[in-house]
Amino acid sequence: MLFAIDLQNDYLDPKGKFYFPEVETIKDAMTRRFEQAIENNELIAYTKNIYPKDEYLLRSEEEIKWAEEIHPDFKPYLEKAQEFKKIHYGISPEGALKFRDEFEDRKRDFEYIEFIGVETNVCVLANIAIVQNIFPNSGLRLRPQCTASSNPKLKESAIDLLKGLKVEVTQHER
Repeated sequence: MLFAIDLQNDYLDPKGKFYFPEVETIKDAMTRRFEQAIENNELIAYTKNIYPKDEYLLRSEEEIKWAEEIHPDFKPYLEKAQEFKKIHYGISPEGALKFRDEFEDRKRDFEYIEFIGVETNVCVLANIAIVQNIFPNSGLRLRPQCTASSNPKLKESAIDLLKGLKVEVTQHER
């Protein structure tokens, strides 16, 4: 199973509020991973960050609507995927229960849940911790070449932390 985190315009487009250049280094690897997932008929899920009301004090409704949209490079891969909306770093308790309910009976269909997306040390880390609590016996995997962080040191720290949480961290593309 592939779980993509926050592949939205605000993070992946140079005009986005939370864009940082490192995302350009992971787009090709994420595209290849999506193509592999589709070829292997893997389940795909993703988070979509929805901005709280206070963000509307800083940006127009039109700007936020654009910011929340899935980046065009990844929209085709997510059309049939299961969406989980979130307002902050990780999916909500209700979203976590929805995730559990959606995939509980289908766990036998995948040997691991692999995470890709942004930001490694914030939203990716938070969602891995949430999913690990929902499915404590499932294998969890992080593909560092498919995650990015605006702070490389925090990315490495997050990866070390995830290793300590028994998340498999791949060293190369599969």
